[in-house]
Amino acid sequence: MDIASLAAAIGLHEDASALVREYDRLESGDYPAHKAFFLRDRAAMLASVRQRADYKPFFLYFFVKMAVDAYAEYRLREIPDEVYIETFSDIRIWTDVCKTISGECGIEESGWLQEHVRLALFRLGRLQFQPIALDRDLIAGDRKFAKGDLVLNVHIPAGESLDQQAALASFARARAFFRGVPSVFVCHSWLLYPGLGQVLDPGSNIMRFQRLFEIYEVDDASRQAEERIFGAPQDDPAAYDEHTGLQRRAKAYLAAGGKLGAGAGIFAEG
Repeated sequence: MDIASLAAAIGLHEDASALVREYDRLESGDYPAHKAFFLRDRAAMLASVRQRADYKPFFLYFFVKMAVDAYAEYRLREIPDEVYIETFSDIRIWTDVCKTISGECGIEESGWLQEHVRLALFRLGRLQFQPIALDRDLIAGDRKFAKGDLVLNVHIPAGESLDQQAALASFARARAFFRGVPSVFVCHSWLLYPGLGQVLDPGSNIMRFQRLFEIYEVDDASRQAEERIFGAPQDDPAAYDEHTGLQRRAKAYLAAGGKLGAGAGIFAEG
């Protein structure tokens, strides 16, 4: 695997691909030191890079290089190329987000992509999964889950509809992929906020996905829903765009005093 092959496989736009190639021409000699720093102390390395004026394009270059390096470990673990490409397609997604929000070609989500390059998170179809230990005791319905229990944390990448069959297929793939990890899924997302039922039709993909989970925590103060729906939170809902049906309904709901926060839920079979 090399930069050009990865960029083509994940659909990285040509301007982003060219930027990565130029950084590799200029900074490849320093890359081993950056990588060693990252492996030694990820938080310190990422904080250090953020002091650079060009941190966004540098992060794009760095995570592409780390993804290229990760391919050898994928092969060693006999993880299919399909999973590799699906997982690192997040680089393209977050490059697009950075371009939309800041107008700059690069990566802002450095803290998130560190999970991908250290093989702590994998995309399996529509959803991403990350083995974690519960940080608290949980009760969902008539089932109890203990602090320290190993579960699969679920993330929903942007860019595609949340088709119910695609989501269920991802859960099925996760059960097979993470052998030895219980089929217990947790998710913290604006998609699990109960108040969305005031905005969306009960038969919508989002509400159908939400009903898979037993909601155990609600965060009314979160602005994640507004960020995902409108791009950036505004103090006055009247400032929000109305380009989509969801935006129109969410804007009207917020203007009438409603809240859109986030929720945490657990989905366990058996």
